[in-house]
Amino acid sequence: MGDIRTALDRLAAEHPAAERSRRILARALLAVAALLFTWILVLGSTTRGQAEVRNWSTVWVGMDVLQVAGLIATGRLLVRRSRLTALAAAAAATLLLLDAWFDVMTAEGGGAWYTALAMAFLVELPASLALTALARSALDW
Repeated sequence: MGDIRTALDRLAAEHPAAERSRRILARALLAVAALLFTWILVLGSTTRGQAEVRNWSTVWVGMDVLQVAGLIATGRLLVRRSRLTALAAAAAATLLLLDAWFDVMTAEGGGAWYTALAMAFLVELPASLALTALARSALDW
């Protein structure tokens, strides 16, 4: 089955329409990145201080639920030695990295900030790196 899929992937890669579609998609992604970069500059120059956020706890619970789902998916796919483990592990790693960033950046000063920093460096970032390594190795299965 893997040999057939590899052959089909090669045929699709060599097809001119597929190459044209890849180039169009690549240009579109670069254009969106340029627009997003411009938006980042606007946000950076206009937003200041603190903001009250509606549904704050729901945002954090949702982030944690997504992390749990990513870890469960990674574990289940890892047991099966599926190449899809790479996708699940990369998604879970990204969520852990984002969680560390937002925890540290939104923590109040003092003890809360030190706790967030400790969790980031001792738990979330090492776990993210481990999942990234797993994602990389799963590509070779």
